[in-house]
Amino acid sequence: MKKNDNLFAVASIRVKENSLLSKSDLEQLVNAENYAKAVNLLAEKGYDIKENSDYSRVLDEELKTAFDNVITAAPEAEALKAFIVKNDFQNLKAVLKSEYMGYNAQDYLVQPCVVEHDALLEAVSGRDIDALPDFLRESAKTAIDILSKTENAQLCDAVLDTAALEAMLFFAKQSGEEIITCFANTFCLAADIKTAYRAIKTGKSSVFLNAAIADNDFINKEAFIDAALKGEEEFLAYLSSNGFEEYKTALENSASAFEKYCDDKLLEIVKKAKMTVFGISPLAAYFVAKETEIKSIRIILSAKQSHISGDIIRERMREVYV
Repeated sequence: MKKNDNLFAVASIRVKENSLLSKSDLEQLVNAENYAKAVNLLAEKGYDIKENSDYSRVLDEELKTAFDNVITAAPEAEALKAFIVKNDFQNLKAVLKSEYMGYNAQDYLVQPCVVEHDALLEAVSGRDIDALPDFLRESAKTAIDILSKTENAQLCDAVLDTAALEAMLFFAKQSGEEIITCFANTFCLAADIKTAYRAIKTGKSSVFLNAAIADNDFINKEAFIDAALKGEEEFLAYLSSNGFEEYKTALENSASAFEKYCDDKLLEIVKKAKMTVFGISPLAAYFVAKETEIKSIRIILSAKQSHISGDIIRERMREVYV
């Protein structure tokens, strides 16, 4: 897709950006007296959430609609799959685990995704793995082999999580656009840091780390894993000496602080797309903005149900695109 082929697509998405929630909108939600009033405020902003309904399902549909709008505007933009492909691997994990644990996989499948739910369920349950697209096929075979031979669910998750990151990078690089490639590399870096830190805390082996860490343009995988295997102090020193000081600071603060820093960092990257009307970066930026907005709404509604104070909610809130 040529950069000047989607001026109309960008223009249509710019209109939709006007409906994104602002910082003051989110502050109103935080200040809402209770869950019911927060839901009423959201209804005024177009979110059809009922007080006694499953708000998570409604938000999932909102996100799917946002991606449908983006892909409809630019149906030939294959690189946009970079922003949802992680959900395909999440769905694959849910289907495989359902076979071993006996639950209904449909209850755990998420959207938006590249592979339709029914197609994934049919391919995996019938072991017709070759029917899956290239980006999913080999990792699905590997995961099935791990579970059948070792029943090691953690290793299976690690393999699929790494494959998800690699698929994301693959699609992002197809765009040839710096913003999208930088976003994917940053997403992978954050995931690798979180995975390595958890591995240190739980004493995981080099075998696990080699399976769980995804290569990206920001790290030397061998040096990264080597630092993690030497322990927490060495790993944090590695982060500091390789330009990741802010990640280190957030990590030392708390898990939630790290998640917030990473999400804000990713939004900061796509905000650069506001300055262009060419390429697919503005379309991707809108989807990321909507995804971040929905994440903030989840935080607020969950907190309201648990009667958590506004000050604590604000600590967890993400930045906004508009």
